[in-house]
Amino acid sequence: METNEMYDVVVVGGGVAGLSGAMALGRSRRSVLVIDAGEPRNAPAGHAHNYLGREGVDPLELLEVGRAEVASYGVEVLADRVVGLSGEVDDFLVTTDGGRRVRARRVLVTGGVVDELPDVPGLAERWGKDVLHCPYCHGWEVRDGAIAVLATTPMAGHQALLFRQLSDDVVVVVHDGVELPDEEMEKLGAIGVRFAHGTPQEVVVDGDALVGLRLADGSVLERDAIVVASKPHVRADFLGPMGIEPKPFEMNGTAFGSVIEVEPNTGATSVPGIFAAGNATDVAMILVASAAHGTRVGAWINAELASADAMRAVQARRDGFFERPAWEERYSGDRVWSGRVNVQLAAEAPSLTPGRAIDIGCGEGGDAIWLAQQGWEVTAVDFADAALARVSEHAAEAGVAERIETRRVDVRTFDAAGETWDLVTSHFFHLPDGRMPDVVRRLAAAVAPGGTLLVVGHHPEDLKTGLRHGHTSFMFTAEELLPAVPDGFVIEVCESRPRTQLHPHTGEEIAVADAVLMVRRPA
Repeated sequence: METNEMYDVVVVGGGVAGLSGAMALGRSRRSVLVIDAGEPRNAPAGHAHNYLGREGVDPLELLEVGRAEVASYGVEVLADRVVGLSGEVDDFLVTTDGGRRVRARRVLVTGGVVDELPDVPGLAERWGKDVLHCPYCHGWEVRDGAIAVLATTPMAGHQALLFRQLSDDVVVVVHDGVELPDEEMEKLGAIGVRFAHGTPQEVVVDGDALVGLRLADGSVLERDAIVVASKPHVRADFLGPMGIEPKPFEMNGTAFGSVIEVEPNTGATSVPGIFAAGNATDVAMILVASAAHGTRVGAWINAELASADAMRAVQARRDGFFERPAWEERYSGDRVWSGRVNVQLAAEAPSLTPGRAIDIGCGEGGDAIWLAQQGWEVTAVDFADAALARVSEHAAEAGVAERIETRRVDVRTFDAAGETWDLVTSHFFHLPDGRMPDVVRRLAAAVAPGGTLLVVGHHPEDLKTGLRHGHTSFMFTAEELLPAVPDGFVIEVCESRPRTQLHPHTGEEIAVADAVLMVRRPA
């Protein structure tokens, strides 16, 4: 089977870390695929502990319940093995052993951890039963029993110290070539721990019951449990081509396996868009810690995706809002504006002697028609043909068609080429990311000697009204435009000018503010 579905997140590994991460993502309405090879690290264990509310649960039962829970939030779980990963953030290609090919915006790796055990015949067969490694995971179950601790590294004294809390009968079997620090041996001896030296020959069993250890001298040390320091290794060969290789996990200079190196708080790897959680990143995590880490990393991935989605929406809005096709479509439908003159133009223009005027971003022609009615010869400029058609139509209806010329111009690249006007006016023309000063420079070059430039926009204070939410980067103050005013121009108005208008949804009158800049070019 070969498909190419796109998921928000593909989770590699269906243990508690993977399912917990998938839960956080699924509950956030993300599309998630969990790919699980069916080889949980704790499969040999018959019970799990220190998992509040699920104490003593069978690990396989816990995973079965977890799969059902994540499925209730739309998460898909696929029994398969990941064998390939390529691509980049927002477009990874994940390939499975079964031939499935899926795409993903993000990848969360939580599986692939296997335990390397000391090379003692019979030891691996008892792993998870009576061959143990963690006092917190299994110690209570062997309390008061006869316990052997295999000292394969100088750190074995730590395990012996913790298991001695649970039993009076603890023997540390020191493998050949291993030397425990003198202070460790003194401390352990003081609390009743005994020692045997030499690598044991084998684990002795009777049927399916543990008898003990055959020691280096051939004698049998009868034991109820054997404690080992396994070396968990993360095996994720599919990450190699992406530049992610397992790193040694060390404590006090002793190697304890390998992990995927991540940023501790977020689970981010060195490759953008690839994350890891659980034992794949920290061999010391017990079950509940792995689940918690999976949840945290899953939540972080969701937050990253939410931010990316918002930025994509911003870009789409900008691509639409500031480009010609969107405005052609807008002006091809119902009437957009009231047709009335803008307040600040009506306030300032009567003091000027009518001459030639250019209206930037004229829309449907409300300002241009009003100026023509006051005796101005008007050039109405917009980059949408549909808008200019409406200007011509409305001008004819108003009886001022002979006073209005229309031109299709993109003001972002406007060049007056020596042509000038006595009034250059721009009302509520906005560009994002501080690009309005460049427009002001272009418009100022079109002002005739003795002429006026009037630029009016929505002031950032309007954000408080909720009326212009989402326009933060579009709005400007009059002061922000001043650096674009050429030397020698006289500043006549530079202020935030309050006014009121009706809220378009509630009909309630609300206070807003216009950024008003009016400058005059000397005659």
